[in-house]
Amino acid sequence: MNSHSIFQTHRKQTIPVICICVGQVIWGFSYLFTRVAQRWASPDIVLSMRFLAASLIMTVLIWCGKANFSLKGKKIRLLLGFALLEPPYYFFESYGVYYSNATFAGTVMAFAPVISIVAAMMFLGERPSKRQKVFCLLPTAGVVIMTAAGSSMGIIKPLGVIFLFASQLVAAAVKLFNKKSSVEFSAFERTYALMISNAIFFTIKSMIDLRGNLQTYFEPLKNSEYLVALVMLCVFCGIVANLLVNYACGMMSVTKISTFSTIATICSAFGGVLLLHEPITWVTFLGSTLIIIGIWQVTKNSA
Repeated sequence: MNSHSIFQTHRKQTIPVICICVGQVIWGFSYLFTRVAQRWASPDIVLSMRFLAASLIMTVLIWCGKANFSLKGKKIRLLLGFALLEPPYYFFESYGVYYSNATFAGTVMAFAPVISIVAAMMFLGERPSKRQKVFCLLPTAGVVIMTAAGSSMGIIKPLGVIFLFASQLVAAAVKLFNKKSSVEFSAFERTYALMISNAIFFTIKSMIDLRGNLQTYFEPLKNSEYLVALVMLCVFCGIVANLLVNYACGMMSVTKISTFSTIATICSAFGGVLLLHEPITWVTFLGSTLIIIGIWQVTKNSA
């Protein structure tokens, strides 16, 4: 293999890693903007406006010829499966946290990489190496440690347990459909379908909750702080992050993709320290170290 071929191979392996890392970093800081936006509007209204705005921007890009969206001759059911599973994930996760506590919720969600890897083995025929199987547990352990050390305890209701585990099963299914649909649909097409699906779901839910009161729905837009947070959630956390992660999902195995999701935990923790002046402890560094080592070992060399 000549030097040019080696360079091309290395580049092909590196670009998806960079994309998914950047995407996860953006998602890790998204909760800061979410917290700001939710000072002025309910979670459902924030999600509705966030995805509606993202859908509008992407639609304009298609109309202007800057991007393509085509369903002709493609397996639409794969794209529908991917897009339609995202709203239930948000629903199960939100109410799972509501009916449990942060410690338990964080611990359950930390097992997402393991669940996704098992699902990929069962349905996609992926066969992780022994090293990957062992080291995929490190990021999970890191998230569990950071969550348990930094969260308060509370009452755990059975409904919360059911919702949280349901959210992780749905999350695994989303990764599988994302991977399978990437064969025929571009990162833009998958992201666009995702934005449309979420926009429809959360807008309908918001209108039902508000009983069609449009004045209450649009009231938060009068606040500049809300507008800034909404733009960040829409453009960067919505469109940019999803495009980057969806591109990477088409180039990497589910084993790698799942492990990278723990990067968001590190960014959330240090984002709170830097921007919200939350306390930092040695446990934060320990958890972060386990996550980084695990990701490095899982992504090293073979897929």
